[in-house]
Amino acid sequence: MKKMITLIAIALTSAITITSANAANTPREFYLIQIYHCTNKDQVNGVDAYLKNTYLPFLHKTGIAKVGVFAPIANDTASDKKIYVWVPMPSLDMLDKLDQAVEKLDPMGKNALVDLENADSSLPYTRVERIVSKAFKLQTQYEKKTSLTKSPDRIYEYRSYESPTENAHLRKVHMFNEGGEISLFKSLNFNAIFYSKAIVGARMPNLIYMTSFNNMADRDAHWKAFSASPIWKDISTMPKYLKAVNRNETVLMTARDYADF
Repeated sequence: MKKMITLIAIALTSAITITSANAANTPREFYLIQIYHCTNKDQVNGVDAYLKNTYLPFLHKTGIAKVGVFAPIANDTASDKKIYVWVPMPSLDMLDKLDQAVEKLDPMGKNALVDLENADSSLPYTRVERIVSKAFKLQTQYEKKTSLTKSPDRIYEYRSYESPTENAHLRKVHMFNEGGEISLFKSLNFNAIFYSKAIVGARMPNLIYMTSFNNMADRDAHWKAFSASPIWKDISTMPKYLKAVNRNETVLMTARDYADF
């Protein structure tokens, strides 16, 4: 067993070296994550209509080709119903470009991009939360190729790992990059869409990533294989990575059919 772990570790180290060389020549993307918090189904429906008919066309016209919109599978029974919008950007200049487009609007006029209030003056949502994150250095851009197809059964797993200190956060990020966790995910075909470190948000320091699966059974099978991996057992017990996370959040979601993922 020890020999097997050594051989796998050598293979992962080689994969990390190759990935590092490729990543060095690729600019790192930034991701805007917007989370709409709603209290009832009417608000959810209103946000969906706004995203489909107004916000995504605005993003596409501004130069963002693909946008993801996801909803937790637990939304129906949750008191805080959420809609996640994931916007990949080539640089922070795009964030400024989006903001400038909104600033040019007349706040006293009627513009669908910013005027979401309902006809009865009820609020369109409770609040909107925004996070800006930066792609990891060993996956500098989101994964544009996948063997999975878009379907109502496809599961998107959003994970957020908060750390108690900046040092602990950097050690956790190191665990994904130099530590080999990204390479392990790839070897087990987790279909990771992106890995990133939050640079602006309410929960800091923090890292966020998303993987995807054909369905829930496929998701459970992948995580079972991950947990049983000798490499994971080795990485997860390394002293340098212990106590790197003090809060984690896992959100299982499906994609909205009007979006691009």
